[in-house]
This record gives sequence, structure tokens and C-alpha cells, in this order.
Amino acid sequence: MNGLPLFHVIDTTTGSAPDVEQLALNEPWAKGLIYCDMEGWAVQDDGSLLLMDECGNWACPPAGRFRVEWLRTPGGDA
Repeated sequence: MNGLPLFHVIDTTTGSAPDVEQLALNEPWAKGLIYCDMEGWAVQDDGSLLLMDECGNWACPPAGRFRVEWLRTPGGDA
């Protein structure tokens, strides 16, 4: 892997990239995450979006809350 991101996550309420620490601190659906130890986003095989911390905790945001913008396919080009 060349280190380039596969996707960006966009907050549909602001139109910009979300602050994952603030999500973990303030969003009810993300309350189980450790805000100071955030890992980032993941997309499951079924397309579900997950927010994860480095301790192995994860949370699913409400449907429609975020949009995934694909930059390239896994193992593929932009």
C-alpha cells in the first residue's frame, strides 16, 4: 500500500471533514469511544461506516449522517 487514502468522510451537516475527537466527545452514538485515542474511519464489506479508536472500540454513525467520498478503489488507482 502506498499510504494514500482510499476515501474521505464528509459530515452531511457541515459539508466538511468531521473532527473525530469531537464526535467521540459529543455524539451520543459515539459515547463508547476513547476521544483522545481515535484511530479513524473504516468501511465494512457491506458499505457500513465505522468510527474506531485505538483501543478496539467502534461505533456506527446514524444512516445519512456522513458521506463517503471514494478517492480510489482498494488496490486500484485514483
